[in-house]
Order: sequence, then structure tokens, then C-alpha cells
Amino acid sequence: MEKQIKVIARYHYEHEYFVEVSHEDSFTAGRDYWLCKRGSTRKLFMFSSPYKDARIEERMILRTIPSCIERYESAENIRTA
Repeated sequence: MEKQIKVIARYHYEHEYFVEVSHEDSFTAGRDYWLCKRGSTRKLFMFSSPYKDARIEERMILRTIPSCIERYESAENIRTA
């Protein structure tokens, strides 16, 4: 059985970062939020959550993104060291 996972939204942020929102075609699945950076193939998992509405989704992303960017940058520095 193959899962159907679709990217359903992208939220652009500063410094070439964006959040990709994916959804699995399943009645129990929520949304997964991934931090991405333009020009990179790496993604950092941020969190999963059921969808409520766009304003709540944006607030969750804004609350979480600073610490996720720190983790992303830390991992990048380790990889290049």
C-alpha cells in the first residue's frame, strides 16, 4: 500500500526560509510542518498538528520557527565542520 503525501502549502519566512506543509491522504492524518531553506535539499521536521484554521496554523509556525531555525543552523554548522 502506498501513502499519498502532498505538499499543500508553503509559508515564506525571512532569510530564505520557508515552511512546507504536507498532508497524507488518510482520514486520521494531520499536517506535518517542515522547515526548508531555498537552495538546500535538507528539511527539518518542526511538528505535526491537525488543521484548525489558517490563523492558528500561522501562529503555531511563528511560535516554533525561531527555535527550528537555530536547530537547522546548528546541524548545518556540524555538517560543515
